[in-house]
Amino acid sequence: MSKKAQTTGAPKRRRRRTKAAEATQRGENIQEGGPDSSYVSRAEREERLQKWVIRGVIAAAVVLVLLIAFTFAIEQLIIPNQAVAVVNGTNITVRDFRQQYQLERNRLLLQINQLQSSGFDLQQLAQQEPYKTWISEVNVPDQLGLRVINDMVDDRLLAMEASARNIAVDDLALRQAVEEFFGFDPTQVALIGVEPTATLEPTITPTPFVSPTPSNTPEPTSTSDPAAVEAEATAEPTVTPQPTVVEPTLSAEEVRDNFEQNEGDFRAYLDRVGVASETVDAFFERNALESLLAEDLIPDDGSLLYADLRHILVDDEETAQQALEALQQGESFAALARAISTDPGSGNRGGELGLGFVGNFVREFRLAIEGAEIGALVGPVKSEFGFHILQVRSKEERAGSEVELQRDRAKLQELEQLRESLRENNSENFEVFDSWIDFVPRG
Repeated sequence: MSKKAQTTGAPKRRRRRTKAAEATQRGENIQEGGPDSSYVSRAEREERLQKWVIRGVIAAAVVLVLLIAFTFAIEQLIIPNQAVAVVNGTNITVRDFRQQYQLERNRLLLQINQLQSSGFDLQQLAQQEPYKTWISEVNVPDQLGLRVINDMVDDRLLAMEASARNIAVDDLALRQAVEEFFGFDPTQVALIGVEPTATLEPTITPTPFVSPTPSNTPEPTSTSDPAAVEAEATAEPTVTPQPTVVEPTLSAEEVRDNFEQNEGDFRAYLDRVGVASETVDAFFERNALESLLAEDLIPDDGSLLYADLRHILVDDEETAQQALEALQQGESFAALARAISTDPGSGNRGGELGLGFVGNFVREFRLAIEGAEIGALVGPVKSEFGFHILQVRSKEERAGSEVELQRDRAKLQELEQLRESLRENNSENFEVFDSWIDFVPRG
Protein backbone atom coordinates (compact mmCIF):
# COMPACT_ATOMS: atom_id res chain seq x y z
CA MET A 1 0.00 0.00 0.00
CA SER A 2 1.39 3.34 -0.85
CA LYS A 3 1.93 6.01 1.79
CA LYS A 4 -0.85 8.12 0.32
CA ALA A 5 -3.22 5.25 0.83
CA GLN A 6 -2.09 4.71 4.41
CA THR A 7 -4.31 6.00 7.17
CA THR A 8 -4.31 5.85 10.93
CA GLY A 9 -7.99 5.17 11.06
CA ALA A 10 -8.60 8.34 13.22
CA PRO A 11 -10.96 10.99 11.96
CA LYS A 12 -9.27 13.77 10.12
CA ARG A 13 -9.29 17.31 11.65
CA ARG A 14 -11.32 19.81 9.75
CA ARG A 15 -9.41 22.99 9.05
CA ARG A 16 -11.14 26.05 10.47
CA ARG A 17 -11.68 28.71 7.95
CA THR A 18 -11.05 32.21 9.12
CA LYS A 19 -13.54 34.95 8.62
CA ALA A 20 -11.07 36.44 6.22
CA ALA A 21 -11.06 33.28 4.15
CA GLU A 22 -14.84 33.16 4.21
CA ALA A 23 -14.95 36.77 3.21
CA THR A 24 -12.49 36.08 0.41
CA GLN A 25 -14.68 33.26 -0.80
CA ARG A 26 -17.61 35.71 -0.79
CA GLY A 27 -15.53 38.16 -2.72
CA GLU A 28 -15.02 40.67 0.07
CA ASN A 29 -11.65 42.35 0.50
CA ILE A 30 -10.41 42.22 4.12
CA GLN A 31 -6.91 43.21 5.13
CA GLU A 32 -5.25 41.09 7.71
CA GLY A 33 -2.17 41.47 9.78
CA GLY A 34 -3.36 44.32 12.08
CA PRO A 35 -3.65 44.09 15.80
CA ASP A 36 -7.16 42.73 15.40
CA SER A 37 -7.56 40.89 12.16
CA SER A 38 -11.05 39.68 13.03
CA TYR A 39 -13.68 40.90 10.65
CA VAL A 40 -16.24 43.61 11.72
CA SER A 41 -19.18 44.17 9.52
CA ARG A 42 -20.42 47.61 8.53
CA ALA A 43 -23.54 47.20 10.63
CA GLU A 44 -21.42 46.32 13.63
CA ARG A 45 -19.15 49.30 13.03
CA GLU A 46 -22.14 51.66 12.75
CA GLU A 47 -23.63 50.18 15.90
CA ARG A 48 -20.39 50.73 17.79
CA LEU A 49 -20.13 54.31 16.49
CA GLN A 50 -23.69 55.03 17.50
CA LYS A 51 -22.99 53.78 21.02
CA TRP A 52 -19.98 56.06 21.32
CA VAL A 53 -22.00 59.03 20.07
CA ILE A 54 -24.73 58.29 22.61
CA ARG A 55 -22.16 57.97 25.37
CA GLY A 56 -20.57 61.26 24.33
CA VAL A 57 -23.91 63.06 24.32
CA ILE A 58 -24.76 61.66 27.75
CA ALA A 59 -21.35 62.71 29.10
CA ALA A 60 -21.75 66.23 27.67
CA ALA A 61 -25.24 66.48 29.15
CA VAL A 62 -23.93 65.39 32.55
CA VAL A 63 -21.15 67.99 32.38
CA LEU A 64 -23.66 70.68 31.36
CA VAL A 65 -25.99 69.78 34.22
CA LEU A 66 -23.08 69.89 36.64
CA LEU A 67 -22.04 73.31 35.34
CA ILE A 68 -25.59 74.62 35.67
CA ALA A 69 -25.87 73.20 39.17
CA PHE A 70 -22.50 74.69 40.10
CA THR A 71 -23.46 78.09 38.71
CA PHE A 72 -26.81 77.92 40.51
CA ALA A 73 -25.09 77.03 43.76
CA ILE A 74 -22.73 79.99 43.40
CA GLU A 75 -25.41 82.51 42.40
CA GLN A 76 -28.19 81.32 44.71
CA LEU A 77 -26.40 79.83 47.69
CA ILE A 78 -22.78 80.94 47.95
CA ILE A 79 -22.81 84.58 46.78
CA PRO A 80 -26.04 85.61 48.60
CA ASN A 81 -24.54 84.40 51.88
CA GLN A 82 -21.23 86.20 51.44
CA ALA A 83 -20.63 89.08 53.86
CA VAL A 84 -20.39 92.68 52.66
CA ALA A 85 -20.06 93.97 56.22
CA VAL A 86 -19.87 92.65 59.74
CA VAL A 87 -21.21 94.36 62.87
CA ASN A 88 -20.29 93.00 66.27
CA GLY A 89 -19.62 89.57 64.76
CA THR A 90 -22.87 89.41 62.79
CA ASN A 91 -22.67 89.42 58.98
CA ILE A 92 -24.58 91.68 56.65
CA THR A 93 -24.94 89.38 53.66
CA VAL A 94 -25.17 90.10 49.96
CA ARG A 95 -28.82 88.98 50.09
CA ASP A 96 -29.59 91.45 52.89
CA PHE A 97 -27.79 94.24 51.07
CA ARG A 98 -29.51 93.64 47.74
CA GLN A 99 -32.93 93.47 49.36
CA GLN A 100 -32.38 96.71 51.25
CA TYR A 101 -31.05 98.39 48.11
CA GLN A 102 -34.13 97.40 46.11
CA LEU A 103 -36.41 98.60 48.90
CA GLU A 104 -34.74 102.01 49.12
CA ARG A 105 -34.48 102.54 45.39
CA ASN A 106 -38.13 101.73 44.77
CA ARG A 107 -39.24 103.89 47.68
CA LEU A 108 -37.37 106.80 46.11
CA LEU A 109 -38.92 106.07 42.71
CA LEU A 110 -42.40 106.03 44.23
CA GLN A 111 -41.82 109.35 45.97
CA ILE A 112 -40.43 111.00 42.84
CA ASN A 113 -43.25 109.63 40.70
CA GLN A 114 -45.87 110.94 43.09
CA LEU A 115 -44.30 114.40 43.07
CA GLN A 116 -44.34 114.40 39.28
CA SER A 117 -47.95 113.20 39.15
CA SER A 118 -48.84 116.01 41.57
CA GLY A 119 -47.58 118.56 39.06
CA PHE A 120 -44.10 119.30 40.39
CA ASP A 121 -41.37 119.96 37.86
CA LEU A 122 -38.58 117.37 38.10
CA GLN A 123 -35.91 119.80 36.93
CA GLN A 124 -36.82 122.24 39.69
CA LEU A 125 -36.89 119.47 42.25
CA ALA A 126 -33.39 118.41 41.17
CA GLN A 127 -32.04 121.76 42.39
CA GLN A 128 -33.23 121.33 45.98
CA GLU A 129 -32.63 118.97 48.86
CA PRO A 130 -33.64 116.33 49.67
CA TYR A 131 -35.03 115.85 46.16
CA LYS A 132 -31.66 116.48 44.55
CA THR A 133 -30.18 113.58 46.53
CA TRP A 134 -33.17 111.34 45.78
CA ILE A 135 -32.80 111.84 42.03
CA SER A 136 -29.04 111.40 42.16
CA GLU A 137 -29.28 108.15 44.13
CA VAL A 138 -31.85 106.72 41.73
CA ASN A 139 -29.56 107.45 38.78
CA VAL A 140 -26.22 106.52 40.39
CA PRO A 141 -26.38 102.98 41.81
CA ASP A 142 -23.06 103.20 43.64
CA GLN A 143 -24.12 106.37 45.46
CA LEU A 144 -27.30 104.72 46.70
CA GLY A 145 -25.40 101.53 47.49
CA LEU A 146 -22.93 103.41 49.70
CA ARG A 147 -25.74 105.07 51.60
CA VAL A 148 -27.59 101.76 52.02
CA ILE A 149 -24.58 99.83 53.35
CA ASN A 150 -23.78 102.61 55.82
CA ASP A 151 -27.40 102.81 56.94
CA MET A 152 -27.44 99.05 57.50
CA VAL A 153 -24.39 99.31 59.74
CA ASP A 154 -25.97 102.21 61.66
CA ASP A 155 -29.22 100.27 62.04
CA ARG A 156 -27.35 97.33 63.60
CA LEU A 157 -25.57 99.69 66.00
CA LEU A 158 -28.86 101.37 66.92
CA ALA A 159 -30.42 97.97 67.56
CA MET A 160 -27.54 97.13 69.91
CA GLU A 161 -28.04 100.45 71.73
CA ALA A 162 -31.77 99.88 72.00
CA SER A 163 -31.15 96.46 73.52
CA ALA A 164 -28.74 98.00 76.03
CA ARG A 165 -31.49 100.47 76.99
CA ASN A 166 -34.04 97.63 77.28
CA ILE A 167 -36.03 99.06 74.38
CA ALA A 168 -37.93 96.55 72.27
CA VAL A 169 -40.53 96.84 69.52
CA ASP A 170 -43.91 95.38 70.41
CA ASP A 171 -47.01 94.98 68.24
CA LEU A 172 -48.38 98.38 69.27
CA ALA A 173 -45.16 100.22 68.39
CA LEU A 174 -44.98 98.39 65.07
CA ARG A 175 -48.57 99.30 64.21
CA GLN A 176 -47.92 102.93 65.11
CA ALA A 177 -44.87 102.96 62.83
CA VAL A 178 -46.96 101.71 59.91
CA GLU A 179 -49.70 104.28 60.61
CA GLU A 180 -47.16 107.09 60.85
CA PHE A 181 -45.54 106.06 57.59
CA PHE A 182 -48.83 106.41 55.74
CA GLY A 183 -49.91 109.53 57.63
CA PHE A 184 -52.81 107.81 59.38
CA ASP A 185 -53.75 109.30 62.75
CA PRO A 186 -56.26 107.10 64.60
CA THR A 187 -56.98 109.88 67.09
CA GLN A 188 -58.06 112.31 64.39
CA VAL A 189 -60.04 109.63 62.61
CA ALA A 190 -61.91 108.77 65.80
CA LEU A 191 -63.03 112.40 66.09
CA ILE A 192 -64.55 112.56 62.63
CA GLY A 193 -68.25 113.19 63.00
CA VAL A 194 -67.94 113.75 66.76
CA GLU A 195 -66.20 117.09 67.22
CA PRO A 196 -67.14 120.08 65.06
CA THR A 197 -63.49 120.71 64.20
CA ALA A 198 -62.99 117.08 63.30
CA THR A 199 -64.94 117.38 60.06
CA LEU A 200 -61.76 118.53 58.37
CA GLU A 201 -60.13 115.74 56.42
CA PRO A 202 -57.27 114.13 58.36
CA THR A 203 -53.78 114.69 57.07
CA ILE A 204 -53.32 111.35 55.34
CA THR A 205 -51.14 110.42 52.44
CA PRO A 206 -53.42 109.85 49.42
CA THR A 207 -51.11 107.18 48.04
CA PRO A 208 -48.32 105.15 49.63
CA PHE A 209 -45.75 106.73 47.37
CA VAL A 210 -44.42 109.54 49.57
CA SER A 211 -42.83 108.41 52.79
CA PRO A 212 -43.32 110.56 55.84
CA THR A 213 -40.23 108.96 57.29
CA PRO A 214 -38.54 111.64 59.43
CA SER A 215 -35.82 113.58 57.67
CA ASN A 216 -33.38 116.24 58.75
CA THR A 217 -35.52 119.04 57.37
CA PRO A 218 -35.36 121.97 59.81
CA GLU A 219 -38.07 124.37 60.81
CA PRO A 220 -37.92 127.79 59.16
CA THR A 221 -36.22 130.50 61.23
CA SER A 222 -36.57 134.25 61.32
CA THR A 223 -32.87 134.85 60.82
CA SER A 224 -30.84 134.64 57.65
CA ASP A 225 -27.81 133.42 59.56
CA PRO A 226 -26.36 130.45 57.69
CA ALA A 227 -25.49 128.77 60.99
CA ALA A 228 -29.14 128.75 61.96
CA VAL A 229 -30.26 126.36 59.27
CA GLU A 230 -29.07 123.01 58.02
CA ALA A 231 -27.51 122.77 54.59
CA GLU A 232 -30.45 120.77 53.32
CA ALA A 233 -33.09 123.08 54.76
CA THR A 234 -36.07 123.06 52.43
CA ALA A 235 -39.47 122.25 53.82
CA GLU A 236 -41.26 122.08 50.47
CA PRO A 237 -40.10 122.37 46.85
CA THR A 238 -40.37 125.94 45.64
CA VAL A 239 -42.34 125.26 42.50
CA THR A 240 -45.15 127.01 40.72
CA PRO A 241 -48.25 126.78 42.95
CA GLN A 242 -50.86 124.37 41.70
CA PRO A 243 -54.59 125.10 41.73
CA THR A 244 -56.19 124.15 45.03
CA VAL A 245 -58.54 121.21 44.71
CA VAL A 246 -61.17 120.98 47.40
CA GLU A 247 -61.85 117.33 48.09
CA PRO A 248 -64.94 116.11 49.88
CA THR A 249 -64.61 115.25 53.55
CA LEU A 250 -64.12 111.54 54.10
CA SER A 251 -65.88 109.53 56.76
CA ALA A 252 -63.88 107.69 59.41
CA GLU A 253 -64.57 104.40 57.69
CA GLU A 254 -63.42 105.77 54.32
CA VAL A 255 -60.22 107.10 55.85
CA ARG A 256 -59.47 103.72 57.39
CA ASP A 257 -60.24 101.99 54.09
CA ASN A 258 -57.87 104.35 52.27
CA PHE A 259 -55.13 103.66 54.79
CA GLU A 260 -55.50 99.90 54.43
CA GLN A 261 -55.61 100.22 50.64
CA ASN A 262 -52.44 102.33 50.65
CA GLU A 263 -50.58 99.83 52.79
CA GLY A 264 -51.74 96.97 50.58
CA ASP A 265 -50.73 98.79 47.38
CA PHE A 266 -47.34 99.64 48.83
CA ARG A 267 -46.61 96.04 49.79
CA ALA A 268 -47.93 94.70 46.48
CA TYR A 269 -45.73 97.06 44.48
CA LEU A 270 -42.60 96.08 46.42
CA ASP A 271 -43.48 92.41 45.99
CA ARG A 272 -43.67 92.89 42.20
CA VAL A 273 -40.17 94.38 42.08
CA GLY A 274 -38.70 91.53 44.11
CA VAL A 275 -38.65 92.92 47.65
CA ALA A 276 -39.54 90.18 50.12
CA SER A 277 -42.31 90.75 52.65
CA GLU A 278 -39.77 90.07 55.42
CA THR A 279 -37.70 93.00 54.18
CA VAL A 280 -40.74 95.30 54.26
CA ASP A 281 -41.62 94.12 57.77
CA ALA A 282 -38.04 94.78 58.89
CA PHE A 283 -38.26 98.29 57.42
CA PHE A 284 -41.30 99.14 59.56
CA GLU A 285 -39.69 97.52 62.58
CA ARG A 286 -36.63 99.75 62.19
CA ASN A 287 -38.88 102.80 61.98
CA ALA A 288 -40.62 101.71 65.17
CA LEU A 289 -37.31 101.14 66.95
CA GLU A 290 -36.03 104.58 65.94
CA SER A 291 -39.22 106.19 67.25
CA LEU A 292 -38.82 104.43 70.58
CA LEU A 293 -35.16 105.47 70.80
CA ALA A 294 -36.04 109.08 69.93
CA GLU A 295 -38.73 109.08 72.62
CA ASP A 296 -36.17 107.76 75.10
CA LEU A 297 -33.76 110.55 74.13
CA ILE A 298 -36.36 113.35 74.08
CA PRO A 299 -39.49 112.37 76.05
CA ASP A 300 -42.75 113.88 74.88
CA ASP A 301 -43.11 115.60 78.23
CA GLY A 302 -39.48 116.73 78.32
CA SER A 303 -38.13 120.25 77.93
CA LEU A 304 -36.06 121.77 75.11
CA LEU A 305 -33.16 124.17 75.31
CA TYR A 306 -33.59 127.77 74.13
CA ALA A 307 -30.78 130.34 74.09
CA ASP A 308 -30.28 134.05 73.47
CA LEU A 309 -26.95 134.60 71.71
CA ARG A 310 -24.90 136.47 69.17
CA HIS A 311 -22.05 135.46 66.89
CA ILE A 312 -19.46 136.55 64.33
CA LEU A 313 -18.88 134.40 61.25
CA VAL A 314 -15.66 134.55 59.19
CA ASP A 315 -14.12 132.43 56.45
CA ASP A 316 -10.88 131.22 58.07
CA GLU A 317 -9.64 130.21 61.50
CA GLU A 318 -6.87 132.81 61.62
CA THR A 319 -9.35 135.69 61.21
CA ALA A 320 -11.63 134.10 63.80
CA GLN A 321 -8.74 133.85 66.29
CA GLN A 322 -7.85 137.49 65.70
CA ALA A 323 -11.48 138.48 66.26
CA LEU A 324 -11.58 136.50 69.52
CA GLU A 325 -8.42 138.22 70.79
CA ALA A 326 -9.81 141.63 69.87
CA LEU A 327 -13.02 140.92 71.79
CA GLN A 328 -11.03 139.71 74.79
CA GLN A 329 -9.16 143.01 74.74
CA GLY A 330 -12.40 144.99 74.91
CA GLU A 331 -13.40 145.46 71.28
CA SER A 332 -17.15 146.02 70.78
CA PHE A 333 -18.84 142.78 69.75
CA ALA A 334 -21.52 144.61 67.78
CA ALA A 335 -19.05 146.87 65.97
CA LEU A 336 -16.76 143.97 65.06
CA ALA A 337 -19.68 141.88 63.82
CA ARG A 338 -20.86 144.68 61.56
CA ALA A 339 -17.33 145.13 60.25
CA ILE A 340 -16.18 141.59 59.49
CA SER A 341 -19.02 139.04 59.85
CA THR A 342 -19.80 137.23 56.61
CA ASP A 343 -23.34 136.52 57.80
CA PRO A 344 -25.29 139.45 56.33
CA GLY A 345 -28.38 138.82 58.45
CA SER A 346 -26.96 138.83 61.95
CA GLY A 347 -23.93 140.90 60.95
CA ASN A 348 -26.09 143.92 60.19
CA ARG A 349 -27.65 143.53 63.63
CA GLY A 350 -24.32 143.44 65.40
CA GLY A 351 -24.23 139.67 65.41
CA GLU A 352 -27.53 139.27 67.25
CA LEU A 353 -29.38 135.99 66.72
CA GLY A 354 -31.90 136.53 69.48
CA LEU A 355 -33.70 133.93 71.56
CA GLY A 356 -34.49 130.69 69.79
CA PHE A 357 -34.52 126.92 69.87
CA VAL A 358 -30.97 125.61 69.94
CA GLY A 359 -31.97 122.75 67.66
CA ASN A 360 -32.34 125.21 64.77
CA PHE A 361 -28.57 125.45 64.47
CA VAL A 362 -26.10 123.13 62.76
CA ARG A 363 -24.61 120.43 64.95
CA GLU A 364 -21.21 122.01 65.70
CA PHE A 365 -22.79 125.35 66.52
CA ARG A 366 -25.49 123.71 68.64
CA LEU A 367 -22.98 121.72 70.69
CA ALA A 368 -20.94 124.87 71.30
CA ILE A 369 -24.04 126.64 72.62
CA GLU A 370 -24.93 123.74 74.90
CA GLY A 371 -21.46 123.73 76.41
CA ALA A 372 -20.96 127.50 76.65
CA GLU A 373 -21.07 129.41 79.93
CA ILE A 374 -23.32 132.44 80.07
CA GLY A 375 -21.48 135.54 78.91
CA ALA A 376 -18.30 133.71 77.88
CA LEU A 377 -16.71 134.19 74.48
CA VAL A 378 -16.52 130.82 72.70
CA GLY A 379 -14.57 129.93 69.58
CA PRO A 380 -13.38 129.53 67.00
CA VAL A 381 -16.13 127.00 66.24
CA LYS A 382 -15.86 125.39 62.81
CA SER A 383 -18.98 124.53 60.82
CA GLU A 384 -19.81 124.00 57.16
CA PHE A 385 -20.33 127.77 56.87
CA GLY A 386 -16.97 128.90 58.26
CA PHE A 387 -15.63 129.79 61.71
CA HIS A 388 -17.73 131.29 64.48
CA ILE A 389 -17.12 133.33 67.59
CA LEU A 390 -20.21 133.23 69.77
CA GLN A 391 -21.49 134.55 73.06
CA VAL A 392 -24.49 133.10 74.90
CA ARG A 393 -26.52 135.71 76.79
CA SER A 394 -28.98 133.31 78.44
CA LYS A 395 -30.30 129.74 78.37
CA GLU A 396 -33.63 128.33 79.43
CA GLU A 397 -35.52 125.05 79.27
CA ARG A 398 -39.01 125.21 77.79
CA ALA A 399 -41.75 122.60 77.88
CA GLY A 400 -45.43 122.30 77.11
CA SER A 401 -47.40 123.19 74.02
CA GLU A 402 -45.10 126.05 73.00
CA VAL A 403 -42.32 123.64 72.05
CA GLU A 404 -44.41 120.93 70.39
CA LEU A 405 -43.52 122.17 66.91
CA GLN A 406 -39.82 121.83 67.76
CA ARG A 407 -39.98 118.47 69.51
CA ASP A 408 -39.91 116.25 66.43
CA ARG A 409 -36.93 118.13 65.10
CA ALA A 410 -35.15 117.81 68.44
CA LYS A 411 -35.79 114.05 68.43
CA LEU A 412 -34.32 113.72 64.95
CA GLN A 413 -31.25 115.69 65.96
CA GLU A 414 -30.65 113.58 69.04
CA LEU A 415 -31.16 110.38 67.08
CA GLU A 416 -28.73 111.52 64.38
CA GLN A 417 -26.21 112.53 67.01
CA LEU A 418 -26.61 109.10 68.60
CA ARG A 419 -25.93 107.46 65.22
CA GLU A 420 -22.72 109.44 64.81
CA SER A 421 -21.49 108.73 68.32
CA LEU A 422 -22.25 105.00 68.01
CA ARG A 423 -20.29 104.80 64.77
CA GLU A 424 -17.36 106.68 66.30
CA ASN A 425 -17.35 104.67 69.53
CA ASN A 426 -17.76 101.28 67.82
CA SER A 427 -15.28 101.70 64.97
CA GLU A 428 -13.50 98.49 66.05
CA ASN A 429 -16.74 96.51 66.20
CA PHE A 430 -17.75 96.80 62.57
CA GLU A 431 -16.16 96.56 59.14
CA VAL A 432 -17.49 97.29 55.67
CA PHE A 433 -15.82 95.26 52.94
CA ASP A 434 -14.92 96.84 49.60
CA SER A 435 -16.68 93.96 47.83
CA TRP A 436 -20.12 95.54 48.48
CA ILE A 437 -19.75 97.60 45.30
CA ASP A 438 -19.59 94.39 43.20
CA PHE A 439 -23.05 93.40 44.40
CA VAL A 440 -24.96 96.62 43.77
CA PRO A 441 -27.93 95.73 41.53
CA ARG A 442 -27.44 97.35 38.13
CA GLY A 443 -30.73 96.46 36.47
